[in-house]
Amino acid sequence: MFVYINELRERHEPLLIVKDFSEEELDIDNTISALQNPAHSEVKVSLWGERVCVEGQLGADLVLTCSRCLKTFARKIQKGFELEYRPDPVVETEGEDFSLAYTDLEVGFYRDDRLDVRAVISEQIVLEIPMKPVCHKACKGLCEQCGADLNEGPCTCQPRSVDPRLEPLLEVKRRMGE
Repeated sequence: MFVYINELRERHEPLLIVKDFSEEELDIDNTISALQNPAHSEVKVSLWGERVCVEGQLGADLVLTCSRCLKTFARKIQKGFELEYRPDPVVETEGEDFSLAYTDLEVGFYRDDRLDVRAVISEQIVLEIPMKPVCHKACKGLCEQCGADLNEGPCTCQPRSVDPRLEPLLEVKRRMGE
């Protein structure tokens, strides 16, 4: 879904977009997350000279996989956002170094005189997904030896006294002690 900057310029007023985006419409890696139902968004797009201001509210119900126990769980997100976009600068830097000012890192860029609202919503959802999702703080995860879910009870494995990655060093220590 694109907002065309020329049309926005001719309107002389902000554009309000209220839309529900399905999982198929959004660019979200479904190995990381899924949507329980369409993500609801209310977005106001304003034009300030060549700059485009995007303000909005987003609500979505995500289905995430716990990084400890591998079970899926639901997480509701409700967030507001304010973003600024500028025309993508044409830079001829083949073979040359190119640097950005700190302020350039705080803005997005649009090309071809249009802004993809779908990409804005996708980005905001992805930013809300934790790097290591956890179903609850007390999640014990899986046994590293047998794979049993430790949230359902203890397993029968004997705890290892030494990290298996360090066992070769323990063997060297034993030989040196002989």
